[in-house]
Amino acid sequence: MPEKHRSAGVTAIAILQIIGSALFLMMAAFMAFAMFVVPTPPPNNAQLPPQFFTAMRVVLPLFYALPAVWGIVTAVGLLQLKNWARISTIVISVLLIVFGAFGVLTSMVFFLKPPPGNGVDTKFFVVMGAVAGMFALAEIGIGIWWIVFCNRAGVKTQFLPQLYPLPYTAQVDMPYSATPPPPSLTTPAGLASTTDPTPPVVAPTRTARPLSISIIAWFMLVSCLFVPFNIFFHAPTVLFTTILTGWPAMVLLLVFTAVNLYIGIALLQMKHAGRLVAMGYFLFGLLNFAVFYLAPGRDARMARLMEVEQSMFPWMRSTQLNSPFGPEMMPIFIGTGIGIVALFLVLMYFLAAAKPAFDQATSERMG
Repeated sequence: MPEKHRSAGVTAIAILQIIGSALFLMMAAFMAFAMFVVPTPPPNNAQLPPQFFTAMRVVLPLFYALPAVWGIVTAVGLLQLKNWARISTIVISVLLIVFGAFGVLTSMVFFLKPPPGNGVDTKFFVVMGAVAGMFALAEIGIGIWWIVFCNRAGVKTQFLPQLYPLPYTAQVDMPYSATPPPPSLTTPAGLASTTDPTPPVVAPTRTARPLSISIIAWFMLVSCLFVPFNIFFHAPTVLFTTILTGWPAMVLLLVFTAVNLYIGIALLQMKHAGRLVAMGYFLFGLLNFAVFYLAPGRDARMARLMEVEQSMFPWMRSTQLNSPFGPEMMPIFIGTGIGIVALFLVLMYFLAAAKPAFDQATSERMG
């Protein structure tokens, strides 16, 4: 039985994933060690409640450990030429590009508005911003490389399941028919064999799920993992021009989570209803974002949002007082807004373009 051939590029990507995952595991171990060694500050001297530090002792190590496990599992799947590992690599690539883009925007802060030096030379922050920007650009470059490489036709072929001829014993046990099958069903024209009348076994096929739909579905499902943290920290929820807190925010967050779960599962099952709900959900998100940031009274809403975040993380208060948002920060806000709008539009485009695949999947289920 012949073995699949793995290209050097697939092996290189798997090795890079293992190296990156190992670094994340080391960081997780360091965070776990540091969080358990550092004593919890007394309640009288701490700006944050002791429960916050208790939760951080678990959250911070998991923040690095979970992506590490994901990367290792994906790398092993790549080495075994599993198609799910190729799709997982593409999802990781998209995350690298997204986090890299936000990293570039964050690095711009060190140039546009360096934090107060407190005795530190301001050139240090410029160098820090340059290093952070280069690292973010490297993330984007790796993400683009992996997406382009994993979508090449030659690479996709490596991950396809191979069809092997039936063994001789299986061919002997097959029922015999005196009427030979048409040549078109056995071998190509001009190559018909008179010595082997056995027709090939044609495996049933089904409509392949578009890669873009798989990525969207898994993004919706993975996003649900962050819900417990938002509930624990009492994160606010934005609804057009209103900033919800407390139990109203929790209820709306749970509703969003239920919708995310439904969309993710329905898209994986190639259900038309899931595609339509996803398009409406992303349209709602686009309108929600646009109204919040463009409607009159934006400055007051932003100030209110920062105030709520200060209640979640009191240590942010001094940072925001020392570096308030000013006109020089407007390019970052504009760039972030354009990126978010573009993301919603791209998601809706892929969902609309996948309609023929959903139509075919529906007809196959009904037939």
